[in-house]
Amino acid sequence: MTTPLPVALVTPLTGPDAALGLAALRGMTLWARDERLPPPWDEVGVTAYDAHPDPVGAMRSAAAAEPAAVFGPVGPRAALATLGATGRVVFNAGAPSTRFMRQSFPHVVNVAAPTSTWPRGVLSAIRSVDRHARRVALLASGDLAVELTSVTKAAARSQGYDVTSNVFPPGRGAQAARLLPPADVLIVHGGADDELEIANVLLRRSWRAAAFSTAVSAEATATLGALREGLLAPASWAPDSVAEVGTGPTAREFSADFATLHGVPPTATAAWAYVGGLILGRCIRHCGGVGDASLLAAARGLDTTTMLGRFRLDEATGLQVGHQVPIVQWQSGASWTVWPREAARAPFHHPRWNAPPPGGVDVEAGARPADAPAGEETATGPGPEPALPLPAQDAPARPFGLGRPRPGLGSGFGARWPASPAPEGPSGGLSGPDADAGRPAGWPG
Repeated sequence: MTTPLPVALVTPLTGPDAALGLAALRGMTLWARDERLPPPWDEVGVTAYDAHPDPVGAMRSAAAAEPAAVFGPVGPRAALATLGATGRVVFNAGAPSTRFMRQSFPHVVNVAAPTSTWPRGVLSAIRSVDRHARRVALLASGDLAVELTSVTKAAARSQGYDVTSNVFPPGRGAQAARLLPPADVLIVHGGADDELEIANVLLRRSWRAAAFSTAVSAEATATLGALREGLLAPASWAPDSVAEVGTGPTAREFSADFATLHGVPPTATAAWAYVGGLILGRCIRHCGGVGDASLLAAARGLDTTTMLGRFRLDEATGLQVGHQVPIVQWQSGASWTVWPREAARAPFHHPRWNAPPPGGVDVEAGARPADAPAGEETATGPGPEPALPLPAQDAPARPFGLGRPRPGLGSGFGARWPASPAPEGPSGGLSGPDADAGRPAGWPG
């Protein structure tokens, strides 16, 4: 006779976000198969509750069933509603946001770094090789605009940048771009259509660095041509990574097992759900029980690594601070991870016009871009170190094309870009535009 550990997953199984919810359920199903718990449990039973169209009702039904643990839904709006509807400990792997701080949500275990922190990585990468960049121009739109602006300004202050920001209504990206003053660094976070218009307006300027939240997909950025070179973007995860982990399988092992079980490659949503399960299992083994207070205390003291990076909660806020959103850079037609330093697979080319363009650009090699600001140094003269040295690795660095970014980082420049394929890295690339259709703009992938 078996003794199952009952867990509840509140996630959309129908409606516009059903693909996201089903991906999370597949990830949880694989975790339930793989998890090895201490006695008396010898298996995990996952019950999914449909968060569409009533996420609050779904959370209350899940809590009423008295599971050992609850996993929360995908998306900020559903999470705000559901996490406020229960006092049970909830493992939040689908709505990474600074809103879920311990002071307001003391019962939440944040599995992923807040989505809004990706500009922090961009600024850190730039500052690591460029002491002179000072001015940052930020354009933001959507549900995360205010949060992202606040996080970016705080990160900029700590690193010696000045920020000019503009939070614009969706659909007004081109107008906001035309009013943007000159700066050293451009950061854009918005919907796919707006980012496309902003790219067409602004990427011909000579920014020392430029980052777009949706510029991850090779297919989505193909028509940018040489303008794409040097562009930075928040990444998702690397399904082919064999980096050592402290908890669970490597990303490559997970990807192979997932595909074998479900017949499709895993998406980032599935990966984060699986990692959420890993964290629960680690907490249970640490405390030997499943009481909410014990699990919460174990999670707060946990410091480990999974296939998606480090896990550690901030003691004061309860936000995920161990994990960093990876930053990729387009180089010679492929996206390479360049930050954080320990995960870098290629040098960080800086300033942006130092990135090697495929097929050349309308600027002579080594010459200053036509609209480069007066006084700026170029690749032919003194200036910041042009590349970030790689950490020591057992295998040579390889470029790889990424699909959709990690939870909350958008879904590519969108279907309105012509679908002509862009060159992929020799590794074969990562997951392309995944099956998580219906994603709310700027949320989990």
